[in-house]
Amino acid sequence: MVKKTRPPANLGAAGKVLWNSITGQVAEDGLILDVRELRLLRDAAHSADDLARLEAELDAADLMVRGSQGQPVVNGLFAEVRACRGQIAALLKQISLDDPAEVGAGRGGRTSSTQARSAALIRHHGQAR
Repeated sequence: MVKKTRPPANLGAAGKVLWNSITGQVAEDGLILDVRELRLLRDAAHSADDLARLEAELDAADLMVRGSQGQPVVNGLFAEVRACRGQIAALLKQISLDDPAEVGAGRGGRTSSTQARSAALIRHHGQAR
């Protein structure tokens, strides 16, 4: 089994949960994240901390607030939460943690990292899972 990568020291609780879940699964699968993937995961983990703070603020805030003309508008924190969730999803998608066995035949959209993962799985498990 590959050793799990320790989280950065400055992550909050939500960031550590995300970091540990991803690196734990990667290590369990016998894989290693490269430097680019670790950077993307670090950014996603920091964004998870941001999201947790935004959600805590939103829980204590009103759904509707006054707009610039005094009209009722949806609290702007909703848009920030939505954007943060999208950012986390986009960052994690770039890490390419798709199961190599489920990716179509041939190179197609596969990255070298994904092909290397497939080769590692074959070496380690006798087959790409």
